[in-house]
Amino acid sequence: MIGDPYESYSSKCPSIRLCIHPTCFPPLPRLHRRELEVLFLPRGALVKDYKKNDFVALSGTPMEGLGIILEGALLITRENVMGQRVIMTEFYPSQMFGEALIFSHQPLWPATIKTTKASKVLFIPIHAFLEALPKCQVCQTTLLANLLRDLSDKTLILTRKVHYLTLKGMRQRIFAYLSDIYRQQGTTSIKLPHTREQIAEIINVSRTAMSREMSRMEKEGLIEVSGKTIILKDIDAMTDFDFNN
Repeated sequence: MIGDPYESYSSKCPSIRLCIHPTCFPPLPRLHRRELEVLFLPRGALVKDYKKNDFVALSGTPMEGLGIILEGALLITRENVMGQRVIMTEFYPSQMFGEALIFSHQPLWPATIKTTKASKVLFIPIHAFLEALPKCQVCQTTLLANLLRDLSDKTLILTRKVHYLTLKGMRQRIFAYLSDIYRQQGTTSIKLPHTREQIAEIINVSRTAMSREMSRMEKEGLIEVSGKTIILKDIDAMTDFDFNN
């Protein structure tokens, strides 16, 4: 039998149904899978299983509801008029997607969503979302806080994407991408979180041309490449083009 959805909080505070103290409610916690299922499945939400490389949604098709990743990883892409795929972002367990459109009058997926590994996704229709929130004050605050955080994060991701596209030269885009990874990892010896093909799609350039340009950068002593590890030899040149400059 599935227990009380408040259970994971109750050990911190016996009056958790009313408590909003930071020790009871850490900054932007995520609801556990069990809590999500107890809250939403009885109200019409669905858990769907996907294999690696399955399509979760196709651009232009109707939304099934707000999505929350329970297991696995998803890739969000769009194709331009030339058929070239552009990677928008990636999602991992506990992250939401579709939250910007759930209250739209015509909720259609604006991009294609595909798994990169076996995945489970909880889809919450708008009626289930609205019915469930008043039933759980703690869950309500947690869900809405995370919804706003995810919206903010995605706005930043899309703004960074626009930044890449505004840079005219391929080397500038590579510099901007590497500089972003450098800022995330805090070291000039960075481990690439993407394949070469994915990087080319993220910065919207040809993979072959990008590989040639990176080879030239290595010959010029700007970078040193060893598999998925890149040592940035001239970080000052690269940060001139980064998103936060």
